[in-house]
Amino acid sequence: MKSRLLLAIPLALSIALFSQQIPRITPGIQPDGTYLLPSGWRIKPVGTQIIVDTLPMASLVTPDKKYLLVLNGGYNPPSISVIDIATAKELSRAGVPDGWLGLTMTKAGDKVYVGGGAKGAIYEFVFANGQLTAGRTFTIPPVAGDTRETFIGDLQFDPDYHLLYAAELYRDDVVVVNPASGIVVQRIRTARRPYRILFHPNGKSFFLSSWADGSIIQYDSARGTQLAVTRVAPTRCRRGAPHTTDMVWKAGELEDQPEIKARIFVAAANTNNVYVLGVRESGDLARLETINLALSPRQPAGMTPSGLGFSSDGMHLFVACSDANAAAIVDISGAKSRVAGYIPAGWYPTGAIGLPDGRIAILNGKGLRSYSNSERQFVARMQTGSVQFVDMPDDSRAAQWTSDVISYSPYRDENLDNTITLGGPLHHVVCIIRESRTYDQVLGDIKEGNGDPSLTLFGEQVTPNLHKLAREFVLLDNLYANAEVSADGHNWSTAAIAPDYTQRLWPSQYGGRRKTSDFEGNQPANFAPAGYIWTSAVQSGLTIRNYGEFAEPLTPPKADGTQVGIVKDPVLAKDTDMEFRPFDPDYPDVDRAREFLSELKEFEEGDNMPNLIVMRLGNDHTNGANPGKIAPLSAAADNDLATGMVVEGISKSKFWSDTAIFIIEADAQNGPDHVDSHRIPAWLVSPFTKRHAVDSTMYSQASVLRTMEVMLGLKPMTVFDAGARPMSAALTNTANTAPYTAEKPRTPLDQRNPLR
Repeated sequence: MKSRLLLAIPLALSIALFSQQIPRITPGIQPDGTYLLPSGWRIKPVGTQIIVDTLPMASLVTPDKKYLLVLNGGYNPPSISVIDIATAKELSRAGVPDGWLGLTMTKAGDKVYVGGGAKGAIYEFVFANGQLTAGRTFTIPPVAGDTRETFIGDLQFDPDYHLLYAAELYRDDVVVVNPASGIVVQRIRTARRPYRILFHPNGKSFFLSSWADGSIIQYDSARGTQLAVTRVAPTRCRRGAPHTTDMVWKAGELEDQPEIKARIFVAAANTNNVYVLGVRESGDLARLETINLALSPRQPAGMTPSGLGFSSDGMHLFVACSDANAAAIVDISGAKSRVAGYIPAGWYPTGAIGLPDGRIAILNGKGLRSYSNSERQFVARMQTGSVQFVDMPDDSRAAQWTSDVISYSPYRDENLDNTITLGGPLHHVVCIIRESRTYDQVLGDIKEGNGDPSLTLFGEQVTPNLHKLAREFVLLDNLYANAEVSADGHNWSTAAIAPDYTQRLWPSQYGGRRKTSDFEGNQPANFAPAGYIWTSAVQSGLTIRNYGEFAEPLTPPKADGTQVGIVKDPVLAKDTDMEFRPFDPDYPDVDRAREFLSELKEFEEGDNMPNLIVMRLGNDHTNGANPGKIAPLSAAADNDLATGMVVEGISKSKFWSDTAIFIIEADAQNGPDHVDSHRIPAWLVSPFTKRHAVDSTMYSQASVLRTMEVMLGLKPMTVFDAGARPMSAALTNTANTAPYTAEKPRTPLDQRNPLR
C-alpha cells in the first residue's frame, strides 16, 4: 500500500495545532454574556424571557388580543400556558392528557381545542379570565382494520367555525369533527404525514403540507377529493427531502402578477428555505419564489425553518430557524420578498408570531441554556422551553442583531475550502457507537482528566479497556453530544443533525405517550438533509460496511439462534453484515465483536477492508434493574471487552498503519455529569493519535464527524460538521504502530439482576 502524508488537515488550522492545545472552554456563560452550548454554538436571546414547560410548539393569540396561549408538547406532561401579553407574565397553566401541534380556538374565544397526540383525541377547554378549565374529550375512533398508530397533530376550524379538521399523522388522513356533538362526520385520505392544515378563506378547500413528500396538496372541503398537488421545489433527493411543515396565508394581489390573489408561505425544514406559492383566482397554485434564509452564500443545510407568523401589520414574515437559534424577519410588503435581518433567539426556536402590540413572540423549544446534571436529573426534563417577547427592531438594531446571530455560529463559508477532498492518507475509518453514558460515569475516575469520581459508575474495575485506551492513546475530557437522547443521538452521530421530525417527536415517545420509536431510517419524514456519513462515502466512491446501525432484529430468531435484522436505510442494505445482531442488550457485545473479527480476517485475506466502517456496540446502555436481566456492571464489562477485542484485532491487522478508530456515545441521557448533561466519553485510536496525552479542547459529536470527513476526503453534510472543530490537537505527525492488547475483564460478564 502506498505511503501517504498524515492527514488532510484543513490548511487554516496549520501543523502548529499539533504542538499546542487550545485553552479549556466549557459550556456556560462566556465573558461576552453569551451562553456556549454543548454544540459549540452560542446564544444570547434578546428581549423578555418567559419560562414555560418542555418543547413549546404551538401558539395563538386570543380574539380579544389580551392573551397568548402556548401548547407545551415535550417530555413533561403536556400543558397550555396562558400568558398575559401586556405584562409578559404566565398567568396559568392547564394540563392536557396529550398534545403536540394542534391548538385552535372558537371565534368568540370562549373555548380552546387541542389535538391530543398519541391519545387519539381532541380535548376541549373552557377559557375565561385567563384560566382554562377542562371540558369534553372527543375520542377519534380508528377505522376498522387500520392497525397504524393513532396520533392527532394539527387542528384547525373551518372559516365558519362549524367544523374541526384534525390531521392524523400516521394514518395519513384528516378527520372532520362536529364540535357540537363530538362526532366524526368525515375522513379525508391525504398524502403521507399530514403536518399543517390551512384553509382557503372561502372555506371550499384547504391546503395540507405533507411532511414526508415535500408537497402542498389542495383538497375539496366538502367532498374530500384531491384538487391539486404542488411540490414546493424540484428535488433529486428521495423521501421528500424539503420536509414541508408550517404554512401561512397572505391575501392580496401582486402588482406584477394581478392573477395572483394570495400567497402561501411554506417552511421547508430540511432546507434553508421558505417557499412562496401564488394562489390564482382559479385556485391553482404557482411557485413564485424561494426565500433563502442561509446566513452566508454557501452555507449547507442547517437553518431548519419551521414555524411561521406575520407581523401585526402584515408587512413582515417571521420564521423560526430552529437549528440556527434565530428568527428571521422577511419583508413581504412588495412583490419580491427580502430578508431584513435576524433576531437572536433561544435554543431551538419552534415558532415565531407577531403580537397585537407590534412585538414578536418566539417559542424556544429547548429554552435558554444547558445544565450540569450532577444531581442525576434527566436531561429531557431539565430542558424547559421559553417564550421570548421582542420589540420589532429598526434597521440599525436589525443589522446589529443579524451580525450577532452570525457571530454566534462557528460556521464560515471558508470552512468549505480548506480541506483536501480526495487522496487522503488514512484509507480506513472505523466509527464505534456506544449508548447513553456521560464522561463522569465512565472516565470520571481518571485523575488526569476533569472528572468527578463520585459520579463514576463504570470505573476501571468494570471498563479496564476503555481506561487503558484513554491512557495509552489520548484522554478526551471535553467532548459533548449534540444530542439529548439516543433517538436524536444516532442522527447527530451519523448525519451531523437531528432532523426536525426527530427533534419534535422524540420527547413524546420518551415521555411515555407515543409508543413507537422510528428515528433511525424507518420513517419517511425523518430523512436527514444530506443523508448520513455512509451516504456521503458511497457518493464519493468509497466502500462501506455496517454492523448494526440503522437496523433492528427480527423476531423470533432463526432455529440456530442467529437473528437476521432488517436494515432501515437502503444505502446500507447491501453493505450490512446481517449476522451482526442489531441493538439488543440481551445479546452479548462480545459475540458481536467476534462476528466483526471473523469478517476482518476475510478483509485481510482479500486486502479489501472498507474505507468506512460503522459499528454499534450498545450494551453499555444496559437493561437497568429489570428483573432477571444481565446486571448493569456485567453489561458494561461485556461492552468494554468487546471494544478491546475490536481495537486489538484492527491494531494487529495489516490495515492498522492507515486506520483511525473513533469510539463515541450516541448521547449522554442515562447518567450524571458535573460539567454538563451532554458531556460524553470518546476515544480516538490510531497510529497517529498523540499517545499518553490529555486533550481538553472542546469538541462535539459534529467534531468527530468532521475529523472523519477530513480523513476520508468527504465534504461536510450540514452547517454543524462544516463549522465543527476537527480533532487536530489529538493527533501527531509521527506514527506509532505499536498494537493494542486488550485487557481481560475484571468484572463477571454473566451476573444477572434478582428475579424479585
